[in-house]
Order: sequence, then structure tokens, then C-alpha cells
Amino acid sequence: MRRNSDEGRHRGPVSDAGHEPMKDAHVVPYLRERLPAFSPTGEPRRVPGGNLNVVWRVPGAERSLIVKYAPPYIAADPDTPLDPSRLLIEARCLRALGQGERLNDLTGAAVRPPKAIDLNPDVPMVVMEDIGPVPSFGRWLREADAKALEKRAAAQGRRLGAFLGRLHAATCDDDRCADAFNNRPMQETRHAVQYQGVADMLRKAGVGDADVLGRRAETLGRSLLGPGRCLTMGDLWPPSVLIASSTRLRIIDWELAHYGRPLQDVAHWCAHLWMQRQRAPSEAVARAVAAHRNAFLEAYEEALGDTKDSLWDPAERRDAAIHVGAELLVRAVGPFQAGYVYAGLDVEHSAVRTAVATAVEHLRAPAAADVLGR
Repeated sequence: MRRNSDEGRHRGPVSDAGHEPMKDAHVVPYLRERLPAFSPTGEPRRVPGGNLNVVWRVPGAERSLIVKYAPPYIAADPDTPLDPSRLLIEARCLRALGQGERLNDLTGAAVRPPKAIDLNPDVPMVVMEDIGPVPSFGRWLREADAKALEKRAAAQGRRLGAFLGRLHAATCDDDRCADAFNNRPMQETRHAVQYQGVADMLRKAGVGDADVLGRRAETLGRSLLGPGRCLTMGDLWPPSVLIASSTRLRIIDWELAHYGRPLQDVAHWCAHLWMQRQRAPSEAVARAVAAHRNAFLEAYEEALGDTKDSLWDPAERRDAAIHVGAELLVRAVGPFQAGYVYAGLDVEHSAVRTAVATAVEHLRAPAAADVLGR
């Protein structure tokens, strides 16, 4: 990743957290200054779907670029402060997994993140490769030809599981990674919004033992603020997994990456697979999701190799089930309902009630929960 020698100074129309936020009109002048060889051929267009950051696609003569800006708040909710250093963590991940870097042997043509091109830590802003207008995993499931969908979904599950297992195994108990990817501000935000909110979400859904189950989730959230075991992607859900082709996955949005615990990736993905399966538009899609999950978990455990007994032991799987419960709740009746599979549904809707019931099962008896394939 290129770092300009003067990147510590204020740059033209761009500003840091204490000044005017980055605007659409600033993007092209910014790129001309940072990347003189890039020739834009049109105006920047905002990429929809992001909540935390502002993202633009800028067309160019030879290639288009993605420009991501992290304001000092949640982009979709400016009244909620959020540490903008999250984008520096993402840039470190892209660089570490990039060509010639220490974690590059974990990636390849089949699975990798976008290539980082430029980082300005003072804004902060990162410019990266544009993967193109390819579908996310959720959209791909719904738009792909139903013929052989189950087989193709399983193949994508194997690719993703193998990549994630290699990432966790290669960074296990690595002090350098622990220092470089210490993303505690985002962990604290997640604890406050997700784990500490479980009791309130359960009460909203009319669950009688909401306080007991809420304390169980809070305990997990507090434990995740402590020392981790491996580098986690941190935000593994369908919009972060792009299907670049039948044999290629691209993993985007690494700003929640953290030197944490495997459950933050494995349980997160499995929770979203459960939701995708529950809300699938057809039996064919539901079967494809199930095949993907089974292949993902099998490939993940195999890729862990000698680290499996320490990284993915019964205690970790138990805590993973608690995270599944918290993630189902935050999507079904919590602050992240909008824009996802339960958008616009009230708490009495049958799909929401089923999601809440499944979350409760995982919180009450995590050792017996089944979303993780037990």
C-alpha cells in the first residue's frame, strides 16, 4: 500500500474528525491529488448498503476505484459517535493479506480481500481495488440459476471455510498480530450495542427470563474485550462476501477486524446463514444455504489443523452459540433490523417470533444449540 510522505498533514478539501466531513464533491479532487496517475472519467457514485462508512465508486480511464471514508460517527446515524480508526484496521488487513506481505499465502485467486491502493490515516480514507458490480452472497443465492445451486453453494462454503480456518490458524497466538490488529474501540461498541442490549431486546419480544439471558450475553461481550487468540474478520455476513465468479470470492469491509476469538467469525456467519435459510424465497435456496453451511464448517475445522483443539474447543463452541443468539436478536428485533431480512416486520410476525425463539434456545442451552451444526 502506498503511503505519501506528507500524509500527516491536512490535505485540501479533505478534513479530519474535527472539521467538515468528506463530501461527494471532494472525492475527485482528492484522488487527483493522492493518485495523479488515475484519470477519473465521471462523477463518484455512492455505493449503497453501508452503514458505518461512506463509500464511493469512481470510474476511471483504465479502472474504477473504491474510496472509503470513515467519519467519527456511524455514517447511517450521525448522532452515534464511532471511532474512525476502524478504517486503519481495515487498511492493515488489506495490506497484510496483499501481495508480498506476511499473510498473503492465505489468499489466492479463489478467496481474497480487495487490493489496497492508498491510505490517508488523517482523514481517514482508504482507496482500494474495485471488485466490480458483482453480487453479494445473499443476492447471488436469490438470482443464481436454480440448476446445480446446491452444489455451487457448497463449493463456495468450502472456499470460505478453508480461508477462514487458515486465517485463524496462521495467526493463532501471534503477538505481532495481536498488537497490529487490536481493535478495542469497535469491540467496545459491539459490546454496548449488541451484547448489553440482549436483555432489552428479549423484553421487547416478551421473553420472561430476559434478565438472566441478557447477563449471559453481557458476560460473553465482556470476555471478548480481553486478549484474543487469532485475527478475525469481524463482520462476516452476506454483504461482505462477494461472488466474483463461480470460483472466486472477495471478502470486503474489514473495519471490524480484531485480534479476537474464532466465534466472532464462525458464529456470525452461521447466524446469518440461518437467517438466509429461514427467509429463503424457495426450497431450492434453503437447501443451498444448508449445503453451504455444512461445507463451510467442515472445511473450517479441517483448515484449523493442529490448532483445532485449542481454537475451536467445546467452550468456544458454547460461547459461539451465545453469539448466535445475540446476532439473531439484533437483526430481528434490535437496532440492525432495518435493511435486512426482517426489515419492516413487527415483533408478532411469525418469522420474527421464530428467530427470537431460536435465539432464546441458543442463549438458554448453548451447549445443545444446533445453528452451528451440532
